[in-house]
Amino acid sequence: MDATAGTLTPPNALSESYGRSSSRAPSVRRQETEDSEKAGRELMHEVWLWEQRLDDEERSLLGPHQPTWMEEPEREEEQADAGAQSLKASIHHDEEAQEDTPPGVATRPGDPTVDHMQPSQPIVRFALSEDELLPAHYFDLMFGTSTGGLIATILGRLRMTIGETLALYRKVGDDLFGSRRSRVPLMTKYHHEPLERAVKEIVAKRCHEHQDCDGTDMHPFDSDQLDDMLRLPVPFDVEKPRVCQSCCLTATHDENISEAYLLRSYPHHYSADAPNWITRYNEGADMLPIYTVTRATTAAPFYFEMVKAVVDGMEKSFKDGGIRENNPSGAALSEFHALWEGTGVKQPAFMLSIGTGKPDQSQDGFASAWAGPLNRLPFVSKFLEKRAVIQNLLIKYTEGEKQHHNMRDHAHGEHTWYKRLNVSEGLETMPLDHWITGTYHGDPNVPGGASLTRMEEATTNYLEREFNQDVDSYAPPSTMLRQAAEKLVRQRRARERQGGLRWEVFEGRHLHRASTNGVAG
Repeated sequence: MDATAGTLTPPNALSESYGRSSSRAPSVRRQETEDSEKAGRELMHEVWLWEQRLDDEERSLLGPHQPTWMEEPEREEEQADAGAQSLKASIHHDEEAQEDTPPGVATRPGDPTVDHMQPSQPIVRFALSEDELLPAHYFDLMFGTSTGGLIATILGRLRMTIGETLALYRKVGDDLFGSRRSRVPLMTKYHHEPLERAVKEIVAKRCHEHQDCDGTDMHPFDSDQLDDMLRLPVPFDVEKPRVCQSCCLTATHDENISEAYLLRSYPHHYSADAPNWITRYNEGADMLPIYTVTRATTAAPFYFEMVKAVVDGMEKSFKDGGIRENNPSGAALSEFHALWEGTGVKQPAFMLSIGTGKPDQSQDGFASAWAGPLNRLPFVSKFLEKRAVIQNLLIKYTEGEKQHHNMRDHAHGEHTWYKRLNVSEGLETMPLDHWITGTYHGDPNVPGGASLTRMEEATTNYLEREFNQDVDSYAPPSTMLRQAAEKLVRQRRARERQGGLRWEVFEGRHLHRASTNGVAG
């Protein structure tokens, strides 16, 4: 199933513990030295490299007497005006250097990257190392289905690092799939309680609202503001200060059997001016705890129990969103147009779709003939045909390539604002619950080690392979990854240069102050 497919940002913006990650660290960077867990960190590793490249480029343009990220903030403020003109040229240069940016993106009215823009505050770096980079600083919205919904929540809503996320994935993976609940066919195979406990623990440790949080919150921060917004049936205002938001796709029993049900972290209602061609999903943001949201999007039939929750006084049942839309990029684009309607923005600055590997598509609904006389028996032939149809349905349930082709056509290729990364070989026959003990990074008998090693090796091979015209439409995966990282970094730096309250909120500076002032333990 597609993992974090559908993360996007608009043109105008663009530690291994489970404790809080500071959104603003002292302004000194250090080089990342550990190679462990590189598979799973590829995008943010490229982001780190681009941040360093542009730092060097910026320093060379500012000159030796201008502020750098190694100086104290007070010193930066004193010298900010002196470097404004040089920095202005750097901003313009940054946007011209982006090869895959469509014409007009950098010069749209109101875009903070146009060359007449002056920095409203000194640049303050917030990541000490590659391991402390927050994906939430690079995207406005993160969408996900099933496991992807869980990842979107962890990275976007809970603002965790890649390292924290991988550690959580390994722990929860073993708790979930290490032992079966039932081996009876068509019965639920696994317990869901380990996932609930893990998410509650994360929410409790990252909560900025309560001293003794039990992890059952609907919002880990800004709860008063979001609770007030939930009561207003109005469109979500993307022009106001906000942090990265997430949206989990799930399925519920209603009349819209072809559309997913959106569990948003932001309350959105469609305006009368919303384009009539967008998909009008459910409105608002359901008052559900975060752990219930993650359970609802991951409740794959036959693997985990269906989730029942009371929403607006009515009981609803939720299942894995892959039943409706496994690849959430279409939902993400529809939401983008609904959210940015009336702002003059016609398309995202960037959308990145990440899949979980192409499935085995050799079974297309028609059974292959068995050798021998049994194949002539009518009941054997019917059995084989029915099995082939079921296998074909399972493939459609778990793959997202059709939606990818639709998105690629809509964006006029993957060289503009849309890109997809999806392992093409090595994971075709891997079951959804594949969790086998084995060697992992040289350590034998690691729970899930064989499965994790297989995924990492397939990912590494994918990113290192050459262009393949049978599966690639624009460039080899390594080029796609590098261009995606560059675009994300340039967008983040343009937003940072614009500064002001919107940047401070997006960066999460108010969350850092809340934790240091003792609002939450």
